[in-house]
Amino acid sequence: MFDNKQQLLAHLHTFSIAAKHLSFTITANEMCLTQSAVSHRIKKLEDQLQFSLFIRKTRKLELTPEGTRVLAMLNTSFELIFSELEDIKNGELSGELYIGTSPYFASAWLIPRLKSFRDLYPNLSLKLLTKQHQTDFEFDPLDVGIFYSEGVYPDHFSQRLFKGRRMPICTPEYAKQYRLFDNPENLSQVNFIHSGSYSAWGQWLNDYGLDINCTTKSDLFTHEHSSAAALQSMGIALGRMEFDRHFLESGKLVAPFPAFDSEKGYDVVCPKGMQTRPKFQAFLNWVQEQS
Repeated sequence: MFDNKQQLLAHLHTFSIAAKHLSFTITANEMCLTQSAVSHRIKKLEDQLQFSLFIRKTRKLELTPEGTRVLAMLNTSFELIFSELEDIKNGELSGELYIGTSPYFASAWLIPRLKSFRDLYPNLSLKLLTKQHQTDFEFDPLDVGIFYSEGVYPDHFSQRLFKGRRMPICTPEYAKQYRLFDNPENLSQVNFIHSGSYSAWGQWLNDYGLDINCTTKSDLFTHEHSSAAALQSMGIALGRMEFDRHFLESGKLVAPFPAFDSEKGYDVVCPKGMQTRPKFQAFLNWVQEQS
């Protein structure tokens, strides 16, 4: 497709710097070139690619939609290249490991276990990035992510860590007050604690054959706070077995009804090619031992 790949790479490098500064003048100073040389390289690159990368205005540059996509691709590629070189230079299991996951998973599951990974690999600096929604490898410099989803990740490597399991949980006092161990129909009297949305409780009641409106008496919390509300006897929540097991084992909470498997689960994910790297393999092996 491209006749002179070496020239193409050189021009892509020039573009990445120009896109960062949105200025050919600053780019020229940084690369020790003339402004006309930078402009010529960008024009040659656009000719090779057969689409425009910049919108040239009187006082500034702007990226075209195509230029934005190329820059995102280059940022990911350069990050992998520099990270790989750093690993080779420092003996692989040193340098940095960027981990992305949700705030809830980080605080409830990952961080309480992370010291054992730190003890195994003391020369590996951990960088934890948390976002409420699934992060994007294209725009975030991640080596590995742990995401909760149906497990479909096109063009990525993924390994299922564990399935999500949900079960109704409440304090022993709340279960006794509403006689929940005696008859599931008594759920018609309780306050339902929802986490994130109302759909999970509705699905559970439907699967259990109960015609009960779970929104009439209810509260809505984020995932990380629904169990805390249940601990205060504010109602009955749909807990997650992987996070709330210790409350059940200690007796602080009880599960009056059976657990069920969610269609979703937690997956360890990385860009294709990253899964062969020693630091990813080290993290994957460790995290599977913890699950």
